This record gives sequence, C-alpha cells and structure tokens, in this order.
Amino acid sequence: MSARDWRSRAACLNEDPESFFPVVEEGPRCAAQVAAAKAVCGRCPVRRTCLEDATERLSHGIAGGLTAEERRQARTEQTAHRQPDSPRRAVRVAGLALIARGVSVSVVAERCGVSGRTTARWTARVSA
Repeated sequence: MSARDWRSRAACLNEDPESFFPVVEEGPRCAAQVAAAKAVCGRCPVRRTCLEDATERLSHGIAGGLTAEERRQARTEQTAHRQPDSPRRAVRVAGLALIARGVSVSVVAERCGVSGRTTARWTARVSA
C-alpha cells in the first residue's frame, strides 16, 4: 500500500472537491459551506491522515476537518508548546530524576553542578 492509498478510503472521495474550498471568505454562505465540508470530514475513516497531509501541503480549503486558518492556528500552538532541549533543561530533568530516586540533596547538587537552593526547589517540585 503506497503512502497516498489512504485517499481511496476518504469520505470525500465522491464529493465535489469545490465544496471543500469556500467561494466566499466570510458570512453565512461561507459558514454553511464550511459546516457541510466538516460534516463530511466528521464521518471520514482517514481524517487524521488527511489532516497530517493537509497540514504539511495544503494552504487553502477544508481538510481533515479543519479550515486552513484552523490548521495554521494548530501549527502555531503546537510550535509554541514545543520547548527546545537546552543543557539547563537536561540538568534539571536529571536532577529531578535523582531526587525521585531518593538521592540526597547535597549529592544531587554536586552531580548536577547546581546550588543547594536550586536542588531544594527541585525537591519541593517532586514532593508537590
């Protein structure tokens, strides 16, 4: 099965493709067309795959149950919640793991190269 075979199982397969691209951008006519397209997406067995594909490739229209604007918003939120791994974060994660295993505060501070105050904050976090 190829990567694009999912399309042959899509609920929109026999729908008019134009119904997924609203002719107006606002108002009741647009809302009705968007609702109709989303209803088709709502009963689709490959909705998640379609959404992933649309998020990567499609800048217009309704796909995977979301409008282009909703897909952009989801991407923005996803990017905002993604924190890059930093050396400081890695040290904190390691310190929290040591504390959770019962290693003493002074040993954690020494191994992680942080102050006792920092280790005390980490301990409070683990205890909470």
